[in-house]
Amino acid sequence: MAKIVAEGFRANGLEAPRVTVTTAPCRLRDTLLTTGRFLTVAQESALHFTPLSALKVLPVELPGGRGTTRIMTLKNRALSPVAQLFIEHAQEVAKPLSKRKKGYAR
Repeated sequence: MAKIVAEGFRANGLEAPRVTVTTAPCRLRDTLLTTGRFLTVAQESALHFTPLSALKVLPVELPGGRGTTRIMTLKNRALSPVAQLFIEHAQEVAKPLSKRKKGYAR
């Protein structure tokens, strides 16, 4: 992800900011953002789980297009009914998203 972000800055004639903190937990990331001293890059889908009241989301299109999300299963293993239901619903939700040409965060 860092490489894609750096390329996005360079494509716009800017130097990428220095990475000072790398975090996975959303709560910690959001806490750091609300201090006003940090910038983050998150996938649009992650914004659905983040309280946006204190944050400003900037619509940025990064080079390289969208990544691919895959569901993988183990060979020779039957899917549980719950896993099968999840896959069916995930595919249903993803269909309209795949038809969008350019999507910007809220």
